Amino acid sequence: MSDTTGREHGPDFDAPTFAEHLYADFPEGLRTNMVMSIDGSVSFRGRVGPLSSPADRALFHALRALSDVVLVGAATARVEKYGPPALSPELTELRSRTRGSGTSDIPRLAIVSLSCSLPEKSLDVPPGQRPIVITSARADTSAVGDRAEVIAVGDETIDLPAAIDELRARGLHRINCEGGPSLLDKLTEADLVDEFCVTMAPQVTAEGNPVTDPAAAVLSPLDTPRRFRLKHAVPHGDDVFLRYVR
Repeated sequence: MSDTTGREHGPDFDAPTFAEHLYADFPEGLRTNMVMSIDGSVSFRGRVGPLSSPADRALFHALRALSDVVLVGAATARVEKYGPPALSPELTELRSRTRGSGTSDIPRLAIVSLSCSLPEKSLDVPPGQRPIVITSARADTSAVGDRAEVIAVGDETIDLPAAIDELRARGLHRINCEGGPSLLDKLTEADLVDEFCVTMAPQVTAEGNPVTDPAAAVLSPLDTPRRFRLKHAVPHGDDVFLRYVR
């Protein structure tokens, strides 16, 4: 194990120990977790998997273990076939050590969706693992019925600040957002993100994005870029794990 600027030693990646040492101090707030290619893509042909290494995937699950709720957009949930977050025995132990007594065995799953169109895998679960659906007051929730807990905030559109308040009112204070890009942009615009966890993948996608193609950029609603502070940058193999905080 290295410090926050050194290269990881050895071929194996102990994600529970790594996460406990470098990520478990996350206070109550909203953390985002993503992987990004060298040329700025967060997916390849619509999927995150091709960019993600075994170490990145291991850390992905470890960060889930440290959270109260996993927040994700409906499109990402459908493409990636989301179900209830599952934890290995090692990550269950990590969760117990870092989250204390009274913590649920697994984090809740919250899906943001105007249409309430969720992957069946997320709904076909025991009652104790029902997902949360965050939607608008005018949404048709008949597709989910009583198989999900519905949070309706906003009229025509989803009021994300109110949604985050509703999660916290349910005791879900440590929120781990896993995307996708549209949801992340909206959370950033609303100034709701407290921490960015980014894995820089040693790959390029040539899919065209604002990093390599300025014409692909979307005009930001922000007056100026928001600045975050680098907490650590840890290489592992050819990946680099970055953590930025307010």
